[in-house]
Amino acid sequence: MPLENKPLFSVIIPVYNVAEYLPQCIDSVLTQNLSDFELILVDDGSTDNSGKICDQYDEKPNIKIIHQTNAGLSAARNAGVAKANGRYLVFLDSDDYLEPGALAAIKAGLEPNLDALRYQAQEVFDDGRIVRYEEVGFATIPGTEAFNKLARYHYTENAWLYAYRTAFFRENHFHYAEGCLAEDLGLTPLIIAKAASVKSIPDICYDYRQRAGSIMHDQTKVARRMHDIMLQFHEILPEIAAIPHTETILHYLVVSFLTGATELEFIDFLQIYQDSKRAGLLKYIRPASIKALPRSLILRYFPKMFYRIYHH
Repeated sequence: MPLENKPLFSVIIPVYNVAEYLPQCIDSVLTQNLSDFELILVDDGSTDNSGKICDQYDEKPNIKIIHQTNAGLSAARNAGVAKANGRYLVFLDSDDYLEPGALAAIKAGLEPNLDALRYQAQEVFDDGRIVRYEEVGFATIPGTEAFNKLARYHYTENAWLYAYRTAFFRENHFHYAEGCLAEDLGLTPLIIAKAASVKSIPDICYDYRQRAGSIMHDQTKVARRMHDIMLQFHEILPEIAAIPHTETILHYLVVSFLTGATELEFIDFLQIYQDSKRAGLLKYIRPASIKALPRSLILRYFPKMFYRIYHH
C-alpha cells in the first residue's frame, strides 16, 4: 500500500471478556479529534458479549475486526500487528481508554523516522480517584540512552505507553511471547535498546484502569508471571547484551525481576533466585551509580536479607 494511503496510526485493542468496559475503550478512540487512524479489534475468543460488541462497529470503514480462538493477550497483539497498515502502532488494552486529544498529541510529538514515541499515563480507580504520572519528556536520543531516562519513570516497559514505527517493528521481527504473562517486560526493553531514535512527550494520553481481578492484580498469578519472565529472559537478555552500551538496561531488568519475586513466599523467592543464578542472570547486576550499589550488593550476595527488606 502506498505511503500516502496508509493511516498514521494503527490502534490495536486485544479483547477478552471485558464487555463492561469495552464500549468506553472503543469510543475513546472513535471520538478522537484526529481521524488519521485505523482501529483493529482482536476478539481473543471472548465468552461474554465482547465479541458481539466488536461486531456492532463492523460497518465503520476504519475498523478491522478479528475473531480468533483464545490464545492470550500476546497472540492478540501479534495478530493485530500482522493486519496493521498504519505507519505507527499504538496498543490499547480493552479495559483502559485514551484521553481526549491523545492521538493528536502523539502526532504532534512525532518526527520523521522516529522509531518510538513515549507518552504518559494516569491511573483511574473505580471510585473516581485519579493518580497522574506527570513525567518530564525528553528530546530524540538513541534508545540505549533513552532507557536510562525511561527507567526512572513510574511505568517503563508497558507496551501501551509507546507509539512504535511499524516498519521498525517489523524489520526487527518483534513479537510478544505467546502464552506468557508480563510479555511487556520481555519485549519493550529490547525494542527500546534497538531503537535508533526515541522521544518522550509529557502529555498524559492513556487512562490505565485499576480494577480487582485484572492480571496485574491477581496475586495467584505472581509465580506464573515470574516463571514466564524467566523464560523470556533466556532469549531476550543475550540479544540485548549483544547491543553496545546496554549494561544499564540489563541491570534494570534483572534487579526489577528479582525485586518483583519478593512478592512470593520466601521459599519460592529463593527458588527463583537460585534459578536466576544458575542461568547466569546475576552477572548483569552492575550498578551504574554509588546510590544503587548497596541494594545491588545485598541482592547479589545476601538474598535472604534482600527478601526481608523488599518483601511486601
